[in-house]
Amino acid sequence: MPKSIHLFLFLLVTCSLLVCLYYSEIEENVSRRFGPHLLGSNLRNLRASEDVSVLTGAFLNVTPSASVQHGEVEYQNNTSFVYSYHSANTKHANFSMTETIHLAVIFCNVGQKAALKWNFKKMTRSLFKHCSNNIALHFHLVTDPSSWEIAKEIIHHESKKTKINIQASAYFVDTFAQQFITTIEVLQQYFSAKPGTYYNQALFYASVRLPDLIPSNVAQLIFVDVDTEFRDSVEKLNQQFEYFDDQQLLGLAPELSPVYRHILYVYRNQHKTSLLGEPKGKGFPGYNSGVVLMKLDKMRQSTLYQSLLTNSSLGNFTEKYSFKGHLGDQDFYTLVALEYPHLFYTLPCNWNRQLCQWWKSKGYDDIFDLFYECKGFISLYHGNCNSQIPDANT
Repeated sequence: MPKSIHLFLFLLVTCSLLVCLYYSEIEENVSRRFGPHLLGSNLRNLRASEDVSVLTGAFLNVTPSASVQHGEVEYQNNTSFVYSYHSANTKHANFSMTETIHLAVIFCNVGQKAALKWNFKKMTRSLFKHCSNNIALHFHLVTDPSSWEIAKEIIHHESKKTKINIQASAYFVDTFAQQFITTIEVLQQYFSAKPGTYYNQALFYASVRLPDLIPSNVAQLIFVDVDTEFRDSVEKLNQQFEYFDDQQLLGLAPELSPVYRHILYVYRNQHKTSLLGEPKGKGFPGYNSGVVLMKLDKMRQSTLYQSLLTNSSLGNFTEKYSFKGHLGDQDFYTLVALEYPHLFYTLPCNWNRQLCQWWKSKGYDDIFDLFYECKGFISLYHGNCNSQIPDANT
């Protein structure tokens, strides 16, 4: 056999071995850093595509905003799972100039409460329906492993007809509870009726720690309850950040029921001229946490905000206002607003049109409508206390 053929075969075998060693090293590094469950079909598909840049971007440069141009990729860093999905008709689009809107949702215990799946589906469907194609959406889901799988399926299905660039990150609630156990126990002490009740669960206090949970490169965030539906574009809601002044950290809409008039009964009885617990337009009815706009960068930098999460601060405020809450994070925001109103931007009620009328038949029927009224076009409905949201076509 001619020497040239021997040389050719030698080079061919050598190159094949080097390629195998190359992919073996990548696989070993990925497995060591992220765990063996991340390999398999995703890695094989990337190999088949011969797109090393996609592999590097999706697995090795671990940033919560990393993404691929098409398909689905999942990976894990120290705090979250990150899942990227781009519908097929976006793969040639240029997203570098689009604005990313970050949206946080609590989506837990779906196996125990099937209605949550339907709520999340309606919320995402309404969100995508009213979005323009000039934005990118990044979901930040406080969830659990089984609910996370359902959320990915819904996002994938509901986004098929859109050209929006979509990503989702998962923050498992059990890990959150362990990481912020001190804060949760303090909040549970003041804002839960008693241990074991609905609002005693850790997930109802997640929003107050989102500045520490969400990656530091995210400067602002919109938090929405899963039982909400959009009737206008999330871009317009995001534009509300432009109205914040330099001191405001959070934006919430007024509570549309007399629940805080009830909670502040003792304080109001001792302060006859107080406007706390009065309807919007006349006084301060409290805030509803179904929609929360967060200036995460300012919240992280605010020593005042961090101090408000301590037992001493909340103990002093609850005593001052004779405040015993039972609605989780919503009570926290309302109590803080009683003492530090300058930290809050009041979002128009149209962006959180609550539909719950539970308090109307609890001794407040004569004044309930003063709280409940919300005039004008409704941009977002909130079906709190299992209220029926009006059909989008009515």
